[in-house]
Amino acid sequence: MSTWICKPALATAIAVALAGCDGATGLAPSAASKQMTEVDMAGGQVTLATPTGYCIDPRSVRKSPKAGFALVARCDTLDARGFSAARELALITVTTGPLAAGARSPSMEDLTRAVAPAKILERTTRNGLPMVRLETDNGSVGDVSPQHWRTAFALNGQMLGLALYAPETSGAMNTEGPAVLSDMVYRTRRASARPTVLATPETPSPTKPENKSPLDAIAGLFE
Repeated sequence: MSTWICKPALATAIAVALAGCDGATGLAPSAASKQMTEVDMAGGQVTLATPTGYCIDPRSVRKSPKAGFALVARCDTLDARGFSAARELALITVTTGPLAAGARSPSMEDLTRAVAPAKILERTTRNGLPMVRLETDNGSVGDVSPQHWRTAFALNGQMLGLALYAPETSGAMNTEGPAVLSDMVYRTRRASARPTVLATPETPSPTKPENKSPLDAIAGLFE
């Protein structure tokens, strides 16, 4: 599965969004718009939820019954009403795709293998999430850093891949980047929680996960 947007268009969206001007991604309406902080993806299996101060660009959202794509940026760069520039300037791409039955949530080793042969500059873990800072393909665009953060996690039968881009001067390229991604994953998991179905004599208990490798699912999200 691709990221649902061609690479030149994505590079342009990132460069404009991180310039910090109104209507930044070139995808949002020109007039001040209502903030969008949640959206259902992958046929409702996942509800993407943003950290405080960040919004979803509604025109970037792409959906299918089993997958999805969205751009998330600081709310003021999308000209969303009622938000100020209180957070680090950053743009996050979110891609979802089906996860094979029995596949486990990715480990640092899984994520490292999935991003190969990209050069890994840093590895870190936040709240159990593996994250890597990579050299960006084709270097930097405008003031955007030639590096970016990536992470991936499993949720409700989906694999979600997140990539965070920021200017070189932004704290999001350092400790703030992993913190933003971790917060977004936490909020998305909470928003996507589904009621637990209790086992009955007529309803067998779920079988244990088969612990299959999630490598294929991760790799497809970042192509």
